[in-house]
Amino acid sequence: MKRYKNLFDSVCSFENLHAAAKKALKGKRGKRPGSSFFAEMEEEIIALQEELLSGTYRHGRYHYFQIHEPKKRTVAAAEFRDRVVHHAIIRVIEPLFERRFIEDSFACRTGKGTHAGMRRAAEFSRRFPFVLKCDIRKYFENIDHEILMALLSEVIGDRQLLGLLQNILGSHADGERMIVPENGLPLFDSRIARRGLPIGNLTSQFSANVYLNPLDHFVKHELHCKGYVRYMDDFLLFGDDKERLRGWGQAVWKKVNSLRLEIHPDKYRLIRCERGVDFCGFVMFGNGRIRVRRATARRFHKRFKRNLQAVNDRTGNVDSLSRSVVAWVGHVKHAQSWNLRKAVLCG
Repeated sequence: MKRYKNLFDSVCSFENLHAAAKKALKGKRGKRPGSSFFAEMEEEIIALQEELLSGTYRHGRYHYFQIHEPKKRTVAAAEFRDRVVHHAIIRVIEPLFERRFIEDSFACRTGKGTHAGMRRAAEFSRRFPFVLKCDIRKYFENIDHEILMALLSEVIGDRQLLGLLQNILGSHADGERMIVPENGLPLFDSRIARRGLPIGNLTSQFSANVYLNPLDHFVKHELHCKGYVRYMDDFLLFGDDKERLRGWGQAVWKKVNSLRLEIHPDKYRLIRCERGVDFCGFVMFGNGRIRVRRATARRFHKRFKRNLQAVNDRTGNVDSLSRSVVAWVGHVKHAQSWNLRKAVLCG
């Protein structure tokens, strides 16, 4: 596998940092951190460039907050100038990794997304009678820094860029674990490994795809599974034979463990496609029918009523409510769910 060197100067170039800043500012110019950076963008970029080139740049602290939909998560918001660095890095390295990703990985990639992932899963649901559904337990919290850096180093041969990536990784660690080599002694052979990626970083989304790329290639090229699709840590294996799928499942379980991760036992299921395959917010059936996941519809209805009440009380924004309805209609149009659209529009 080719390793790319001399990447750091491309990351730190004024042109790249300027383009990264414009991308980071998208939708953020009205907010204080973005507007402050935009007001003196040239000076901010030059200062950031000097820090990066001199080796004095250090990633700032995060602002942590919790979200509760679709489930409770802790999100880490980086300072705006750090987000510019994240975009600058991804602009340079993403194309180098993109050609190494399999076609059927759909999260956080240009031209992919939830709807493309759903359509691919729907195609496999029609072609195969059985599916093995898998999910990684607390994926972002358990990504191992050592393994991730090794995977990044397989492609990136620039020490300065690897050091910058290590700087970003070290700015957040969700926890530590003791690693004991096989046949080792806990007291003498153990070591501490850092783990965890901050949910919210662009670099985290990209790194999460890199981390499971070995699993993708294992399933496609060693197990020779023709029907495989992954969206971040949620993935499906389709097949004609239940026993073969069970065997693949055991092999996948071991492969995931080798990455110091664990498949969620409650979300590991072998089912018939005719009963419905839950993936990317939709449920696909073997007969070609597609519907929106009920939990997704309930969350939208609840949020819609809450926002509508806020508009009626003059504490909410009408434009924001309209945009959310348009986005919802655009989402459910991918399924046979016109009744859900009418339910919203009719109140």
